[in-house]
Amino acid sequence: MQHELLNVIWKTLVFYLMLLALLRITGKREIGSLNAIDLVGFIMISEAAIISIADGKIPFVVGAAPVVLLGGMEWVLAYLSLKDQRVRALVEGEPSVLVSHGQVNQRALHKLRYNLGDLMAEMRSSHIANLADVEFAVLETTGKLSVVPRAGARPVTADDLKTLGVSTADPAAVLPTPALQATVVLDGQVDEDALRRSGKDRAWLEHALQEQGHLGGVGGILVAAIDGQGQLTAQRREPAGEGGTAPESGPTEPRGRQAKNGDR
Repeated sequence: MQHELLNVIWKTLVFYLMLLALLRITGKREIGSLNAIDLVGFIMISEAAIISIADGKIPFVVGAAPVVLLGGMEWVLAYLSLKDQRVRALVEGEPSVLVSHGQVNQRALHKLRYNLGDLMAEMRSSHIANLADVEFAVLETTGKLSVVPRAGARPVTADDLKTLGVSTADPAAVLPTPALQATVVLDGQVDEDALRRSGKDRAWLEHALQEQGHLGGVGGILVAAIDGQGQLTAQRREPAGEGGTAPESGPTEPRGRQAKNGDR
């Protein structure tokens, strides 16, 4: 019994150090930087190590062989990806643009199985209160969403305030507090609670959509939101066959923002 315990202890320590070394060799500093193929590789390596540790009948060399082999494959793929763009695209995939100039790329969402609720949550975590304020939102190969706000919506710095001649002990005090956008329609479904919190009702929503040219009603809307000024921003849902690509001709604004600018 004591011999089996010592066998498990020394195997655990050795495999632990081996896995740490493999992680450092591949250049990954944290789990969040692992893409899909890296994650699969390290799961397999961990499983191989655990099986060898748990089964005392497996010789150490036999148990270490798949760990070293998988680690070597990870290193080779990482090296080839560094040297060849085609290998990198094949192994790691490519970033996907989910939002372009305030417009949601519906085809990319469907392809990646990325739902609108998660997208809006990521917008809020990136301090974006209004979808129309997003210049680009890119889903990286690691699964992280990178959000680039449009020029007029980027955070104001102290240097910006100096340029404007603002001098105050608390520069943030002179800035307006952004109002959180209420997302009232997601993929053709009305969020009644969000609509009620914004002080509007279903009839107002239907009327506002008709005024903006969305004659198909709520069912034809991909995403619609009401900002702090009560302005509605909506993007219609594209037919399933078309997929709804983001505009490529240049920066455009959602209908709600165009209407708002036209009122000035």
